[in-house]
Amino acid sequence: MKLHFAAEVILELFMQKFANIQKVGAHISADKSRIDFEWPESITPLLAEFQQQAQAVIDSDAEIESAFSDEGQERRYWKVEGFAQVPCGGTHLKRTSEVGRIALKRKNVGKGKERVEITL
Repeated sequence: MKLHFAAEVILELFMQKFANIQKVGAHISADKSRIDFEWPESITPLLAEFQQQAQAVIDSDAEIESAFSDEGQERRYWKVEGFAQVPCGGTHLKRTSEVGRIALKRKNVGKGKERVEITL
């Protein structure tokens, strides 16, 4: 759940800053999570800023609300007041601070695609 939520925070930060960015893949494993984007150049110069912003959200110790936006259709979301409300059917932590410290790393997965790896 920690890596899932951390990845979703990173994705939301990218979506907030770059409205037209395209996510082309994602994966969550036991030791890291990743998000793949269509991106024309190295994403490395952006990572320090995004890591700092994500860590600020995590360190805020805010409540993570998880509920149905449409119970009949079983559509769920998570919400952190003042940050975002994101559709997601997964399970989530109760507070942002449960994630702990995160680290971001760039991987190039091919021409025009960049990967952000998230570890705890």
